[in-house]
Amino acid sequence: MTFRVAIAGLHMECATFLPHVTARDVFEAGTVRGARLFETFRNSNTVTGGFLKVLDASGAEIVPLLHADGGAAGLADQDAVAKYRQEIVDGLRAQAGAFDGLLLHLHGAMVTQDELDPDARTLDAIRAAVGPDLPIMVAIDYHANLDAASIAGATAAFGYRYSPHIDMGATGERAARCLLKTLAGEIRPAMAIARPGLILPSIFSATDLEPLKRLVDKARRHSVEHAGYTDVSLFAGFAYADVPNCGMSVVAVVDGTTQDALALAEELANDVTRYRDALSAPAPVYDLSEGIEKALDIARTADRPVVLLEHADRANDSTHGLRALLELEGPARVAVPFLWDPAAVTTAVAAGEGAEVALDLGGHSAPMAGGPVPVVARVDAVRRDLTYRGTGAMRAGSEVRLGDTVLLDVEGIKISVTSLSQSAIDFDPFLQFGLDPVAFDIVLLRSKTHFRAAWQGFAAEIIIVDTPDYGPADISSLPYRYAPIPERTLKG
Repeated sequence: MTFRVAIAGLHMECATFLPHVTARDVFEAGTVRGARLFETFRNSNTVTGGFLKVLDASGAEIVPLLHADGGAAGLADQDAVAKYRQEIVDGLRAQAGAFDGLLLHLHGAMVTQDELDPDARTLDAIRAAVGPDLPIMVAIDYHANLDAASIAGATAAFGYRYSPHIDMGATGERAARCLLKTLAGEIRPAMAIARPGLILPSIFSATDLEPLKRLVDKARRHSVEHAGYTDVSLFAGFAYADVPNCGMSVVAVVDGTTQDALALAEELANDVTRYRDALSAPAPVYDLSEGIEKALDIARTADRPVVLLEHADRANDSTHGLRALLELEGPARVAVPFLWDPAAVTTAVAAGEGAEVALDLGGHSAPMAGGPVPVVARVDAVRRDLTYRGTGAMRAGSEVRLGDTVLLDVEGIKISVTSLSQSAIDFDPFLQFGLDPVAFDIVLLRSKTHFRAAWQGFAAEIIIVDTPDYGPADISSLPYRYAPIPERTLKG
């Protein structure tokens, strides 16, 4: 029997302490509709790529609706989210009764000016449109904030297992396989969620850090070693979205009863609670000056670059680290990939390759980003509307859009500056400009966990520094209003 399956997505991670709102034009730049989903996502490590891989192999008839992506920034604009939500609903209603199931990609940490859990509202609106019986399988980011209401509209929910998110495609495959098994009558999925009451800073959510690694491995083993169908997802949550359901959670899906699913979810949630203290400090965090001094000491004898990780940056334009590195005396070779500053790019592009330009570089997004750094830069390279397919483990095959992009040389520091915000997480920022990562002593990154897929094991050392920005390791410093902050908050 050939099944007819709709696919859709509405995706954004929102750091609510950032003072700006992501408008519809940003979403629209990352929106793909109809048959373009096939050419955009096939053979990519994306959730939709995973959906397509399984559906293609099964011979299912695929009805692509849309996938809208606002990236990672501040609040999502309410009107934009409402319009995309309605577009998905209208697409389903236009062919009411013609679908056997829906595969949906949400983030789980989207927030608007008016809605603290818009992903739940999206699921509820879809469920109201298609009725109570249509199977809806939803794939969700590992950094989702979830409670029972968040996923009530879904038949089953599946989260990425790893951060770096090297398994986004595999997560889409898990959701799609569950849908096909359900449609074939092989299973009747039941789902439950448990919340251990723990909020984890993003820097400590890397799944290769212990003891988180053993908890993630346990969730995976539950999913592959049970005799019957079982899938267990551990979600780290997103500490920088100030919402009532902020924090870690565990979702279990079984071919059985809700009580069976709840027992599995609660078992892993209890493990999280038991490891609370160890989860709070799995890696050292240095202040900026101490971290730079340590990086310089290691770089003097290393044959690979040292990663200096300015993890608290949420907008890819923080200048705390850049400013300090520009003040260094000595021959250290430094790279700062993917600093976001559209205005600086415009000026540099107008000047052209080889020109020298005066710029107020970076730090424009918000007051805590460090403020612009006045520099005189040589324009080494200009790339107009730079778009490429990622080669790293996480972005493999995915379209990476940076807009106009330039490579600057500022007092010997190589800085690639982008018009569209993207974190530098792999070696592509170097390869796109013909640079060799090994040629540098220090690489300043503003990632949280995703850089580890490329740099852990390659870098001489990873040094985490805390800077006064919007994503600190010490979450007790944030002015929460809604999040259930326990008396003992996690501090890095």
